[in-house]
Amino acid sequence: MKRLPAQFAVVVGLWLAFTGASAEAFLGYDAMPGAPGILVGLPQGLGDSWDRAGSGLAKPLSIYFGWLEHRQGSTWALERQQSTGTAPWPLRGWWLGASTDVALGNRFGVLLSGSILFPQRGAGTWFTDPVATSFDFEIPQYDWLALDGLARGAICGGLDILAGFRWDHTSTRVEYSDDTRDDYILNAYLPLIGLQIRQQYRNSCMLFRFVGAPLVRGQLRYHFWDGRGYAEFGDFIVTGGSFAEVLADYSLKFGDGLSLGGFVRWNALRVTTDEQSLSGSTTEPVAWVVDIRSWTVGGSLSLGFFSPI
Repeated sequence: MKRLPAQFAVVVGLWLAFTGASAEAFLGYDAMPGAPGILVGLPQGLGDSWDRAGSGLAKPLSIYFGWLEHRQGSTWALERQQSTGTAPWPLRGWWLGASTDVALGNRFGVLLSGSILFPQRGAGTWFTDPVATSFDFEIPQYDWLALDGLARGAICGGLDILAGFRWDHTSTRVEYSDDTRDDYILNAYLPLIGLQIRQQYRNSCMLFRFVGAPLVRGQLRYHFWDGRGYAEFGDFIVTGGSFAEVLADYSLKFGDGLSLGGFVRWNALRVTTDEQSLSGSTTEPVAWVVDIRSWTVGGSLSLGFFSPI
């Protein structure tokens, strides 16, 4: 888990380099917080001057912090020729995200955002079907990182259409009670589309948003071994799947350049791979089905500024 703070620092550094956000980001702009991984709306507070200017560059830096949990948040199923082995375990931990918005006129914008999970240690039971066998396991290491690039276009009123791209990365170590181990590394690439409805008030904003991906592409890397010399491994191409995410977000303005809010977010990712022959101690052809789901509840802090160009 020592890699997680470093990864998050790199993500924030890239956003700051891209937008030029500096100490100015703490003055003069009332940003509306959105949710990490999805697009935020137009700025509040200086919205009137924004509309009159017709174009400008908004540079808010929004930080999100909350608790992520799901009873069977991660489920990995290995489909062999004669049986299927399934490993479900709960996801829970502190979740941190950040986003920055580049507004291109009064109807369009681009968002860069990302999130990272600081998980609690997980555990579960691996079971097989149709021959019933089972092994308890623990998850000593689980990394989950997501990065987004999204575009927003206003349709009418407070309705926006969203389109963009997400990279979703998970890396998992599994330790079984029979002294065997698994490593899974999944890189999923998601073409996102969606809609959001935004209702703005004098000192607050309510946002509801849906984004989804009708297909998933990527790669899954698998490695299994024991202490007696047996090992199997393989690289699998992600050939199918889907993704959906829903957000409800409410924020309040507290002075110039500062907004505080709360959000609830649900998402679900399903991945299926092609069938590949394993390498190592066996050449058996196998395939994977992966489901990752979560609920996140937390708060947001947004600071920023507005400058015409």
